[in-house]
Amino acid sequence: MKEADRLTKKSELVQLIIGGDAAGCLIPTILDFEYKDRKRELGGFLADLHNSGEIALLSDANLQAIRRLEHNDFWMVFGALSDAIEHVADDYAAVQRFAECLVEKAGNDGASNTPFVAFIRWCEKYPSQARKIISGAMEGQEDCQRSCVFALQSLNDFRCLAEFIEDEKAETRSIGFRALGRLKNITSQDDQTGIDFCLSEIQSPSSDDARNAAIEAVFRIWDKEAVKEKYRQDEVLQSLLAQPTNEDLVRLCAMLFYHKNASTGSTISAVLSRSQSISSSFETASHWIESALTWKDERWSFKEVVAFMEAMVPHFEQPAKSKQFHSFCEWIREEPANASYLFARWLNSGDFFLCSFLAEMVSGGDKGAALSLLPQDLPPKAVDQVFLARKCIGFLWLHEITAASILLCLVEHGHPGAVPEIEGLLWEPLLLSYSSELRPYLEQQASNASPTVAKAAKDLILRHKAYIKGLEQAQDLSELEPSNEARRAAAVKDHQRNTDIQKQARKMSVFGDMFHTATCLTSAPMGQIRAI
Repeated sequence: MKEADRLTKKSELVQLIIGGDAAGCLIPTILDFEYKDRKRELGGFLADLHNSGEIALLSDANLQAIRRLEHNDFWMVFGALSDAIEHVADDYAAVQRFAECLVEKAGNDGASNTPFVAFIRWCEKYPSQARKIISGAMEGQEDCQRSCVFALQSLNDFRCLAEFIEDEKAETRSIGFRALGRLKNITSQDDQTGIDFCLSEIQSPSSDDARNAAIEAVFRIWDKEAVKEKYRQDEVLQSLLAQPTNEDLVRLCAMLFYHKNASTGSTISAVLSRSQSISSSFETASHWIESALTWKDERWSFKEVVAFMEAMVPHFEQPAKSKQFHSFCEWIREEPANASYLFARWLNSGDFFLCSFLAEMVSGGDKGAALSLLPQDLPPKAVDQVFLARKCIGFLWLHEITAASILLCLVEHGHPGAVPEIEGLLWEPLLLSYSSELRPYLEQQASNASPTVAKAAKDLILRHKAYIKGLEQAQDLSELEPSNEARRAAAVKDHQRNTDIQKQARKMSVFGDMFHTATCLTSAPMGQIRAI
């Protein structure tokens, strides 16, 4: 009975889809079915009906219907239509138009390339059609050139691809380079030959597009190599960094992200160093480096990343936020030595944007977190240490524990000539402004293992106790009388007396009877009525 029911439902679905196609509403019919039953895989079923000639899935009418779909409706049928591509038996031109229609409609969504992935599998299934595409691309047919990368990828034939790379026409070479890094399971000798082709194009480009495709291709090849030493990587980087444009540098930053295993430590260092000279696209370059950053990877140097960031951040259109640089901030929070280096370096620079980024970074961490500066990170001169302390208070004013911990490190490891002034800053404005928050922290530091820190904390506590005692004694001073309440009451009486005097003056004025007087009542605070 179950098998009979299944066959009956399948027959009904067949008639429904065939009838919908005959009526010119195949796409709405598929959409209606997808809303009712998304468990059934409809892609292969549609392809079978198309292959048998019962429906025309790839017709122009259906392409127009897809373009007219609303956003949500389109994504309801997107999966089924994408799945059907791999299984249809038709001419490459019709299948390509169908895939391109879906990709164009999908826009910038992360799944938008799914139809092209299905088209590659279709080319693998029908290699004769893939070869037609390749032949058409070599002849300059525009539609074939658009899909030739997929055809070359499906055939996975390095010799066939090499014909494109060695062609005289720049657009044909671009196609070859774009397909080069996408071939699978080719020999190491073919990989090295491909890298040789890329280096030649980079050094003597046939066009900007071909050169950019060669850059991406060579990084794709390196990314697949398991060895640490990358074939001719130093030569490629030397050619790219000799006279790079801003676009070149941003592209190299992006390559570090997209192909994380492709670069050696020296390549990463060279890109970070050279990219500090860019004159535009600061946010974009920083975004790619942040995305590529793997702080547990020994190829990345923290100091080199810091130098790169301090060249970028001051040029941002909007202030840098810690959520934009999660990996960078985590690297700082997880490694106290890194935090010491960064805070000492950027606070001593005095740069407004860098110091503001530090404050924003602290805001994103634990409230009341202490931070230690190592002796080797401090500037050697007393005047610079005082400058660092003042910048610390100014930018970390809302993070009193962090600021106090940095100043105590300066007291412990600082220049003798700077210590008295830094201790004065700990007292005023920090402790006087944040006594309730800082007093418990200083009491903890009074038992610090460092005698210098412990003594400074005890002296501040004693000074604060004397200050509080003096305030309590000052409550009875006659100079502080009268109280604020008494002053306020006297002011109210003065105001009422002035009002009465003005009213009496109007009554006694010889001009009073010459003008008409009206009183307007309005609502006043506290539910009172006042006259205007």
